[in-house]
Amino acid sequence: MQLRNFIVALAALAATAAALAASDGAANGANLIRVADSSGCTQDPAAATTVPGWMTLEGSPSLLCRPAAAIPASAGAAIQRDRIASGPYGSSALERDIAVGAAAGAIDRGTATYALSGWLGASGSGHARALLTMLFRDSAGRTLRGTAHLEGPARIGASAPASTAGPACVFAARSASGPIPRGTRSLRVVLRFINADAAHGAAYAERLRLTLRPVLEFPSAPPPASTVPRFDHVFLIMMENTDYGQVIGAARDAPFVNRLAHRGVLLARYTGVYHPSDENYLAIADGDTSVRGAVYFPNIHLAARHIGDSIEAAGKTWKAYEQGMGTPCNTTTKYDKYYEPDDAPFVNYTNVIGNAARCRSHLFDTKQLARDLATAASTPNFAWIAADDYDDGEDSGNGSPASLRVQDAWLRRTLQPLFASPAWRQQRSLLILTWDESDATRTNHIATILVGSRASTRAGYVSRVRYDHYSTGRTIEEALGLPMLSANDRYARPINDAFAR
Repeated sequence: MQLRNFIVALAALAATAAALAASDGAANGANLIRVADSSGCTQDPAAATTVPGWMTLEGSPSLLCRPAAAIPASAGAAIQRDRIASGPYGSSALERDIAVGAAAGAIDRGTATYALSGWLGASGSGHARALLTMLFRDSAGRTLRGTAHLEGPARIGASAPASTAGPACVFAARSASGPIPRGTRSLRVVLRFINADAAHGAAYAERLRLTLRPVLEFPSAPPPASTVPRFDHVFLIMMENTDYGQVIGAARDAPFVNRLAHRGVLLARYTGVYHPSDENYLAIADGDTSVRGAVYFPNIHLAARHIGDSIEAAGKTWKAYEQGMGTPCNTTTKYDKYYEPDDAPFVNYTNVIGNAARCRSHLFDTKQLARDLATAASTPNFAWIAADDYDDGEDSGNGSPASLRVQDAWLRRTLQPLFASPAWRQQRSLLILTWDESDATRTNHIATILVGSRASTRAGYVSRVRYDHYSTGRTIEEALGLPMLSANDRYARPINDAFAR
């Protein structure tokens, strides 16, 4: 009798898993991958994105969307679903918290059940693997006994078994079900991609579904809450091609930068979102990497709404200051052979470069910065400040000791007048210093430092929270009271822990 019951239970579980795998989008379950708008996914596997509804714990995952010829279709799937990938820089992890307090009565009576399912896969010649785990937590956030755990296949070797969807990926349907432990008030779903490597293999997850009995509707996950305070002025500086480990701790070659880190907030787990450079600039400027591959000015032509548009719509002011520009809106190197006009990204937008009057009123040489800093009223609410390609670290050695000395000297010359300005001393101002990308193409770990005037940031604080360029974009928007530009910045974690409470 026991054996018969066991066989019946296994058959019921298999039927449940098959139904869940086949009923993507049905009303009796909740999709755990839900794209709020079309800007929340990318067709470029080399780009990192925010995954709406999920918090990135580590690494640089991507939300890949259809159609994309480079992304193989899943086994048995006639239409490509949105897919979370391990991303371009190796192993990564995400989490999602789901409140289930509305079903507390059934849970505490022991009659509530769950069914978790998904398609997990891997590609490449390494040992990449996707793992999905669900933990049950009580009202105090304590983890209760019992977990749901799904593990995908590993893709090993050059040949693929017959069950694969194509020559690049192995996918398999996985499911788990059972009773929800008494006392459960929230579910913590953790998706991990392990042993992923940009050169040897990636891991994927798609059609993740969770069904509860009694039926409980899951509202769309809200964007992460912001506690970023408002500022009168935000100054952003993006240097180039330097690893976190090259500059942080290099007190001999970069003393000013390291003193700045001790003065303000150092983000120790910050990452760029692309290799090479320009897509990282665009990620902050409009919330998307926007173009694919090594494309640069004058070959980028974007009609997207950018942060300059938002600032003007809010009745605020903005300028980009670029070393070597010479005359306003100049895009030639006649004043400085190291000058690159796209080191501030606004020349890539057609409503700036295609409008001569607007361009000349917003894009200036860094020499204009000193004049604008003379009064708080003449200091823009947002300023993007850019060194030329020698002083920003690229042509001087990409994070080498010599390059660090060059970067450090330029930053000292540029920031000392800013710190002495009325806008800094008399008003609330925020400096964000970051780099576009690391020098290492298989990682993208870069340094980022926040310093606020009037004790608005936590002096000497080192944040261990994972952030990226979308977090910076979200933080600037929150600091200036601006709307979000895309799902990437809307669902990015703002840099909340940088600010004094």
